[in-house]
Amino acid sequence: MPSESRPPRRQFFRQALRSLLEAVDEVVEDRVPWTPSEASRKRVHLRPPGAIPEAEFLETCTRSGACVEVCPVKAIQVVVSRDPSQDGTPFLLAQERACVVCDDLSCMKACPSGALELLPREQIDMGVAVIEDSLCRRNFREDCTECVDRCPLGPTALTINDYGRLEVRDGCVGCGVCEHYCPTSPRAIRVHPS
Repeated sequence: MPSESRPPRRQFFRQALRSLLEAVDEVVEDRVPWTPSEASRKRVHLRPPGAIPEAEFLETCTRSGACVEVCPVKAIQVVVSRDPSQDGTPFLLAQERACVVCDDLSCMKACPSGALELLPREQIDMGVAVIEDSLCRRNFREDCTECVDRCPLGPTALTINDYGRLEVRDGCVGCGVCEHYCPTSPRAIRVHPS
């Protein structure tokens, strides 16, 4: 084939890459909330204890940082985002540092706006721990109990059942301690925000 009839090599690769990216964009567009109003309907971050429903939380939170300052384990961080509805809001990243559901419930008491409601420990609902059985060491006959031993709420939230398997119970508040201390990589237990 004469070289004049073929597109230049660089142009060929650009067209191929553009086609691939357009196909990926179409798939992703249907699955990812792009506008702040769409994103605000679903909780995308693990919020501190007592967080009211996400849409209200985003409207109510004054981004004062009071909850961040009083957290005794420095688990609460601030979102840095181009999305103004999320930017400056508090969240937890359990793998780095988890909420210990402190006795004082400091963050809820410090919140000046009501975005964090003061609740009893057993009514806190930040999320729920979800176990990935294919990663959990207990399913490979290893005697790992890191998450169970460190859970601040004890067997009401996380236990080992009669079959020797890890079990998340109704008392789980989504603090993330189990995820933080899980020794597997990737983590065999992760907290999904409520």
